[in-house]
Amino acid sequence: MNNLSNIDTAQQVNDLSNTVRYELKYTIDESIASDIKDYIQNICTLDKNVPEGESGYTVNNLYFDTSDLRFYNDTKFRKPIRFKPRARYYGNKATDFIWPEIKYRNASVIWKRRYKIPIERWPELFYTTEKKQSLSVINTHLDTFDDIIYWFSAQPVLHVRYFREPYVSDLEAYGRVTFDRRLTCRPTHGSIDLDYDERDMLFYDDPISSQNYDSQVLLEIKVEKHVPYWAIELIRKFNLMQRPYSKYCYGIDSIMNYNHCGRTSKFY
Repeated sequence: MNNLSNIDTAQQVNDLSNTVRYELKYTIDESIASDIKDYIQNICTLDKNVPEGESGYTVNNLYFDTSDLRFYNDTKFRKPIRFKPRARYYGNKATDFIWPEIKYRNASVIWKRRYKIPIERWPELFYTTEKKQSLSVINTHLDTFDDIIYWFSAQPVLHVRYFREPYVSDLEAYGRVTFDRRLTCRPTHGSIDLDYDERDMLFYDDPISSQNYDSQVLLEIKVEKHVPYWAIELIRKFNLMQRPYSKYCYGIDSIMNYNHCGRTSKFY
């Protein structure tokens, strides 16, 4: 695997972004979701990236991990400082761009490092180069997706897909309220192929999997620095109880439960 050797440096720099934020997560039912949308209608507007006439868009995350699922275990057992590599694209199929990224967490603070590349260049990230092969000193500055993939020998483990209804705050430079539904996943067995069979997708936000009477809606409030007053009032008004919720971990757990297997080799 290489460090984007065939992709213009200028393009990589321009597409690389940092987003530092707090994420507050809650699981709610549809009636509460509807009430919250009414509550924020004068505070937030629908994300401009939502296609015209639609209420949201489909998000796909391809998660990478080590053979012993290091990133899964770091998240599962809430290691205070952790990260995980993934690649994201939008829509039911990957047709234009893909965003390789690293998602970092330090206690309650979260930030990302990511860039975007044309979908046809996706396989180029995984070509082994003579330059990489000749390196003998461990890299202490792993700040790109392809660095992490190379040094940890990480491979695709899980594809997670969901439908996101996103709203953007009109009061802050950065503030988002998102409602995620229809969570599905499939094991990828180490393949970087982005095509998939719909029959392989497993729903894991249904009443049985989530152990709730209704399918749950995942509510996320994302803000910079301090939680704004309107968000605090929203949390109080609807008596929201914050909880850890990793789509990646719940996806892995669901696959293990459905396959009755606890061996990590099943994901490679």
